[in-house]
Amino acid sequence: MTEASQQQRELLPRSGIGVDGPYLLIAPPGNPVISLDARLLDRVGLVGRSPRGAFVLSGVAAGGMVAGALSLIPGGIFVCAGMAYLAHERFSEGRRRARSRDLLLVLGDLEVALHVADGPDAAKRIADHLHGYTREAPITRPDVYEDARRRLEAQARGGRAPASRELDRALLVGKDVVQVSGEYLEVGPMAYRIEEVREYALRGANLPLPGGKLLQAAMGLLVVAAEERARQGEDLDRLSKRLAEYEAWTGRMGGR
Repeated sequence: MTEASQQQRELLPRSGIGVDGPYLLIAPPGNPVISLDARLLDRVGLVGRSPRGAFVLSGVAAGGMVAGALSLIPGGIFVCAGMAYLAHERFSEGRRRARSRDLLLVLGDLEVALHVADGPDAAKRIADHLHGYTREAPITRPDVYEDARRRLEAQARGGRAPASRELDRALLVGKDVVQVSGEYLEVGPMAYRIEEVREYALRGANLPLPGGKLLQAAMGLLVVAAEERARQGEDLDRLSKRLAEYEAWTGRMGGR
C-alpha cells in the first residue's frame, strides 16, 4: 500500500480531513492533499457556533405561525406558511450547529477555523491527536521532546535553524511547498503578495492555484506568521520550562 493510499484511508468521509502523525491532512474534492505540520502551531482547539440563536428564532417564528393561523386578517394563511418555513429552517440550522465543530488552529494572534462536517466527536479526535505536537502542550512524546530541544539549542547558538528550516515543508499542497520569499507567499511556482493573501483571508477566500487547485488563504498566513516568529526567535523561557517538565516526568537528563 502506498503512503498516499494510507493517508486517504485516514481521511474523514464527509470533510476529507485526517491526520498522519504530526500532520493535519485536508483533501478537498479534486484537490491534492494539503498537509500542515502541527508542530508549527501554538495550539489546536475546538470552536463551535452556538445553536441558541437559531433555536430562539425558530421559536419566535413558530409563535408567529400560531398567531397567523388564529388570525382573521386577510392573508394570514400566507404569513402562517412563511413562518412555518422560517421555523423549520432555523430549527434545522440549530440542530446542524449543535452537531458541528470547527478545528481552531492558533499561531500567535492568528486563528484559523477549519470546519469538520463529520461532527463534534470526529473534530475532537483530530484536535486531541494534534494538540500533543503543538508548542503550548506539555511534552509527552520523545519526538516532540527532541524537536523542542533542537530548537532550544539552535536559539542558544544564535542560529535560525531549525526555527527557519522547520518551515521548509511545514505546509504542502500536494508536492508544492508553501513558503515565504521576501514580500511574497510562494505556493510551488506561484507567488502572491502577502498583503494580497491577507485580503483573501479576510474575505474567507481561497488562493487560486493552477489546475483549479485551491488553498485557504488563512492557511497560507500560518506560514507567514511562523516566518515572522522565526525571525524574532523562540520564547526560550517557555520552551525551557516545557523541556524541564518532560525531563522531570521521565527522569531523563537534558541532552540525553
